Amino acid sequence: MSLFGRRKGSDEVRVGDVFRKAGTYGGEWVVERLFEYPDIPPHARLVERTGSRTMTVAVSLLLDLDSFTSVQQAANLS
Repeated sequence: MSLFGRRKGSDEVRVGDVFRKAGTYGGEWVVERLFEYPDIPPHARLVERTGSRTMTVAVSLLLDLDSFTSVQQAANLS
């Protein structure tokens, strides 16, 4: 799959969504905050579900099935 591939279903990322990171050091990560600036693509701040590590990644990377898989979507608050 290409770097810009999309997962089936929603291509929207919300605070509270949970993703599983692919690879040897995979784990479950919760979206803590979303960043939208005019000069860079949208990014998400993730916190490790069972630890204290954090990371910030482009939302497009979260939607790439080769990098992350959606585990749980946040409850719809609308």
